[in-house]
Amino acid sequence: MSRATRLIKRLDKALAEIDSFGAEPEAFVDELFAAIADDVETLVTKSKPSHWAELYVERDRAVIKQQVLNRAMSLGTDGQK
Repeated sequence: MSRATRLIKRLDKALAEIDSFGAEPEAFVDELFAAIADDVETLVTKSKPSHWAELYVERDRAVIKQQVLNRAMSLGTDGQK
C-alpha cells in the first residue's frame, strides 16, 4: 500500500467517524488535517511523483462526486424525478 493510499484511507476513516457536519462542513478541515498530519509529513518527506498523482486523482474524484451529488440533490429538492 502506497503512502498516498494510507493517507487517503486514514482521511476516509476520520470522515466516517463524524455523523454530521452541520451547516459548516469546512469547520472540520483543521481537525481532519490534524488527524492525518503524520501521514502527510511522511508523504512529503518520502515523496514520489506517483504518490502525488494518486492524490490528484482522489481529489478529482471527490470534486466529481460532489457535483453529481449536488445535481441529484437539486432534483430531489425541486421534486423532479
